[in-house]
Amino acid sequence: MLLPTILIGFAPGLFWLAYFRHKDDLEPEPRHMLLAVFGLGCLATVPVLLLRGAWQQIIPDHDGWWAWTVDAFVVTALMEEGVKFLALFFGAYFHHEFDEPLDGIIYGVAAALGFASIENVVYLMATESTMVVVQRGFTATLGHVAFTGSMGFFLGRAKFTSSRPGWIILAGFGVAVLFHGCYDVFLFAQGWVQWISLLFVLPIVLVILGWKIRWARAESHQYHGRSDRPQI
Repeated sequence: MLLPTILIGFAPGLFWLAYFRHKDDLEPEPRHMLLAVFGLGCLATVPVLLLRGAWQQIIPDHDGWWAWTVDAFVVTALMEEGVKFLALFFGAYFHHEFDEPLDGIIYGVAAALGFASIENVVYLMATESTMVVVQRGFTATLGHVAFTGSMGFFLGRAKFTSSRPGWIILAGFGVAVLFHGCYDVFLFAQGWVQWISLLFVLPIVLVILGWKIRWARAESHQYHGRSDRPQI
């Protein structure tokens, strides 16, 4: 049935969304805002699924490093981070609730988890194996979190600590595409090379995200001179 499939596919994303919201303990973002950006991340999968089908018709076998590289950095990373950027930027960047550097990461994580949740549902429907969702909950889902959360870090810097926000946002997008592409280019390969993504690239980008969360949280302290603000 479709409802159980959706619930199982969304379970890791909603778990990690609650986890990262807890990291924003100085002033947790309103749940309705996080869910709105999460929902935009879900919708962002639509153009990706359509365009990926067209790419697979052009190069159905993805044979060779050149095909893996184009797929990893252009078809997958550039396109997926592009639509997640739109979800983050138009869903949160101009909103008054985006009022401290850490919020960029939190909303970036929300957009990433919405995207990853739909991906989980698609894989679950294709494989009919809940173990796929469990595995992705600690690999691909966290990869999306690290890639787009890092991009959100740059959006936070652009909004609050930079006189040239456009360049900072562009750099953040580039970093997200680079991280995502490096993860996928090894994952698309065959044999032991795939483990480079899981044992090397993924831990590194998660450690980098952890550092960014600590930095942004420290910077966010100066934005909390108000204690009367209601929490939603």
